[in-house]
Amino acid sequence: LYMVYQRDQEIKNFKPEPYFEISAEIEANRQKFVAKLDPYERFKDEESLTAFMGARSLRTGFQDALIKDVLQETKKTASPRLFSLSSLQSAINKRYHASASDVLKAVQALYEAKLLTYPRTDCNYITDQEFSYLLSNLTGYLSLVSSQVSLNNTEANKRYVNGKKVQEHHAIIMTKIIPNKAKLAALPKLQQQVYGLVLRTTLAMFADPYEYEQTIIITEVGKANFKATGNVPTKQGWKLLFSDDKNKNDETVVTLPKVTKGQKVQADLKTPQKETTPPVPFTEGTLITVMKTAGRTLDDEEAQSILKDVEGIGTEATRANVLEVLKKRGYLLSKKNQLHVSEQGITLCTAVELEPLLTSPEMTAKWELALKEISQKKRSQESFLTQIKKFVSKLVDEVPTQVKQSEGLSKQVKNQKIVEIQDRQQEAIGRCPLCKEGMIVDKGKFYGCTNYRAAVPCRFTLPKKWSEKTIGKTAIKALITKGESNRLKGFKSKKSGKKFDAKLKLEGSKLSFDFS
Repeated sequence: LYMVYQRDQEIKNFKPEPYFEISAEIEANRQKFVAKLDPYERFKDEESLTAFMGARSLRTGFQDALIKDVLQETKKTASPRLFSLSSLQSAINKRYHASASDVLKAVQALYEAKLLTYPRTDCNYITDQEFSYLLSNLTGYLSLVSSQVSLNNTEANKRYVNGKKVQEHHAIIMTKIIPNKAKLAALPKLQQQVYGLVLRTTLAMFADPYEYEQTIIITEVGKANFKATGNVPTKQGWKLLFSDDKNKNDETVVTLPKVTKGQKVQADLKTPQKETTPPVPFTEGTLITVMKTAGRTLDDEEAQSILKDVEGIGTEATRANVLEVLKKRGYLLSKKNQLHVSEQGITLCTAVELEPLLTSPEMTAKWELALKEISQKKRSQESFLTQIKKFVSKLVDEVPTQVKQSEGLSKQVKNQKIVEIQDRQQEAIGRCPLCKEGMIVDKGKFYGCTNYRAAVPCRFTLPKKWSEKTIGKTAIKALITKGESNRLKGFKSKKSGKKFDAKLKLEGSKLSFDFS
């Protein structure tokens, strides 16, 4: 929660700063391409930009230039690593915006259906045993994929197959049971998406690497160099498995013209003014990743290594649940796949800031170290529990006073109350017909007045069900504004059990039927 709070605060307090950069549009052999200043540099103001350009004999607009160097290299990219639960949750969230909790449920269901292996794993590797059965079933797995791809790598690669790195559970892969296409199509959509991504990612380790030709052109303009990079795919390899993936991030293929070292060209220099951009809000996928690597944000090397050993904050099995609890308690809000802290969450974080240790991964690291020492018999359980008790007692003794004395917290509590009132007003069905001051809102099991806690409390309520019929908000609005609803269908007599139609009538706070 505090990680999301900090990110929200960074975004809220972010002030864009203007800057200038220099780019060159190079024309060679009647073709144009854009090159960036090399080494890249930003300029805070026009003065520093003008001084740099003067020192390098540069000016805006067209000028003569020279191709200083042309570098060409064939490069290869290996297929993605196999999935742990966290990396699968992150990947599915990025592609399909599913929550970490929903992804875990989907993987669990596929595991129970014996289609995928054990889900709660933090490992990206498999052993020779799993590799062997995957290899023997390649034809069957490939029949589930529409794209044509050659699976030529039948030797185990340590990037994926390493028994020494598998402790409790190996990476998430397909089981020996291969479903037919009809069975897959009958699965819920998210389960189809999860199985499909695991299938393609696992098959990718048997495919050839993705190959491309990288061309780098260095152009000299005045006394400065400008660099352009172009990548041209030469062999799709494992990427063919994802060719029909509508959610893939297409790489922009930049094709550069054929030029030779020493060739004279024309350059059009531009100095656009831009602005720095704020940090990006967390998604559940990126937050799961940050939770896993939280130790890397620490300055203390020892604490860093401890949290690295225990895989950051939480475990593969608990991270999704941590997020779900925060959402259910109203601390975290998820909108358009972005996570933000609610006013209630901000209040909690403001309060917790009074005791910085509570939000510190360093404290988690120290506790983990203590547990490690207990397992090694270097420390007793009693001494650890005594320290925890002292810590809790200190919080209980000190925090209430700190809360009372904190101006920041008092201000935030007021903000939260204002927001809560505004939210209630937005959700309100209408003005209370009894006290004429409060608003009628949905309170879960009934409709009631917001003034129920006022100095003179208003106890007005209306039921959500009446004679076994659910009363909708439209009917409630009619009752509190006009005193009666339209004729409603579906009431059920308690005596005869027969259904009947009637209007509802409201007199004061008394609800009754109107058969007229």
